Amino acid sequence: MRRLGRMMVNLTLMWSKFLLAGLAAVASSLAINEPEVRHHMEVLTGPGMEGRLPLTPGNEAAAQYIAGEFRRIGLKPGGTQGYFHEFEVTINQRPSARNIAVFTNAKGERTSLEVGRDYLPVFGTQGDRLVSAPVVYAGFGLNQEGWNDYANLVVRDKVVAVLSGVPAGRSPATNGLKAKWAKEAGARAVIFVGPDRTGGRSLPTTARGQGVAPELGIVAIGMNEAAFARITGLDNAILRGVASPGGQDLPLQARLVTALEPNRGKSNNVVGVLPGRDAKLRNEVIIIGGHFDHLGWGEVGSRTGNELIHHGADDNASGTTGVLALARYFAQAKTNRRTYIFQTYSAEEEGLVGSNAWARDNPEILKRTQAMVNLDMIGRLRDGKLIVFGTGTANELNGILDRTQTPDLVLTRTATAPGNSDHASFVQRGVPALFFHTDLHGEYHTENDALSTINLDGMVQVLAQVRQTIQGIDGLDTRLTFVPQATTPRPGGGRRVRVGFIPEMGDTGEGVLISGAIAGSPAAKAGFRAGDRIMQFGDVPLKTLEDLQRAMAAAKPGTAIKVIFMRGGQRTEAMLTPEAPIQS
Repeated sequence: MRRLGRMMVNLTLMWSKFLLAGLAAVASSLAINEPEVRHHMEVLTGPGMEGRLPLTPGNEAAAQYIAGEFRRIGLKPGGTQGYFHEFEVTINQRPSARNIAVFTNAKGERTSLEVGRDYLPVFGTQGDRLVSAPVVYAGFGLNQEGWNDYANLVVRDKVVAVLSGVPAGRSPATNGLKAKWAKEAGARAVIFVGPDRTGGRSLPTTARGQGVAPELGIVAIGMNEAAFARITGLDNAILRGVASPGGQDLPLQARLVTALEPNRGKSNNVVGVLPGRDAKLRNEVIIIGGHFDHLGWGEVGSRTGNELIHHGADDNASGTTGVLALARYFAQAKTNRRTYIFQTYSAEEEGLVGSNAWARDNPEILKRTQAMVNLDMIGRLRDGKLIVFGTGTANELNGILDRTQTPDLVLTRTATAPGNSDHASFVQRGVPALFFHTDLHGEYHTENDALSTINLDGMVQVLAQVRQTIQGIDGLDTRLTFVPQATTPRPGGGRRVRVGFIPEMGDTGEGVLISGAIAGSPAAKAGFRAGDRIMQFGDVPLKTLEDLQRAMAAAKPGTAIKVIFMRGGQRTEAMLTPEAPIQS
């Protein structure tokens, strides 16, 4: 009997070790890992996505990829059309049907160019006005100190063609500035030829930042190199300025009419559903979301204005990747008590349009929603600091976070839920929400927000924290208690001015610590830089970012304001003149 007992004990120990090893293997196979994260990031930031601007093929390709992943994972379709929830959005402008570009050479041969393929009208062009005039080539179209492409040219009442960009070593010159110089020289129309740099678009976009001032009253188009070479015979070496012949009259007569209209269309959120497994709680919902759109070729919200692909690796391929990885994890784990709805939103950069449209269209689901978890810019973990906004939107959330354990992470908790990302569409409708974020950085909203800057291992750490938080929320037997006082308006919501501070979102000190100022903004012009702590804006003392938002809502464009700030321990003052907000 004693020997049989020892055998039973040994068998039990062996079975326990086998069971534990099996559980460990299952846990390991479930775990979100670096290769999984890297794969999604590589796809979403690939050149074919072209920055994922809504109403573009790149955005549609991203939506199709996400829907395919939801299908592969086994989520049920949660949209109005399969996995897609459609909504309307307006972004910049597009050519109407009234555009004409016809060129006649010295032999009387006519060439009609195709809008969208050979050329595009640019923002600010004088619409529906016929210009019929000879064409003159003016090199780069510069009128800078020590360089005047118009010095020996007669441009008055002509169409002037200029190369995009500037020669090496020259000061930058935008399309808008070149159009101003052309107008001052007497031109009736201007043609911008080719990309402004290697890797740039062959045609400029119709965004405001890449256009001309409407008040100039000049017709303006962008033309690609191939089309210009076809109508002029000038080769690419000349067009790129490698062997620029300087200004010259061309044996061409142009007939131009330009017309733009609002670029309205339909974009899609992508929605997948993982049904709940608890008979009592499966009718309740937890939403896990993040936006997948970005700025395209810098067409909306770019801080540099460069016509290069803004890949949006951190903003927000990282959050989209997080949603996909968590969806795969929970679909395999099969432990969710409530129904999980995984959502990726389009048109966040245009003002939370996608998430707001979904929330507006689904009030009955919102009534059953326990919480919303938003992932936006989780790819740049530094020193283990992870910011969690919205911890005060429900009484129970801090306690849930207290019970999570993620090694090497330092949670910076902020009670309020700022209005600058998709969680705001839910909080304003009474849904508790947490917003996970690894803070702003110098590459934010520039072409340099690339995969090479992402901390992939850090993303795995962040997602471990998010996973535990979701499980903690789902583990409650009761509904969270919403606290409406913890909400704040969307920055810019109702704002009448543009200033350009880049706040350190995770800072908890008094005033508003900034990590820099947007290039060319009023703040940059006033000399503000990283490390400045804004203490007073006009007559309003600042304790939090929300104070600054309220102060900016009361400011007027063009009216100078005294700003008091701390720099290097010294209290300093500067005058800052806010500008009107940039409208895309």
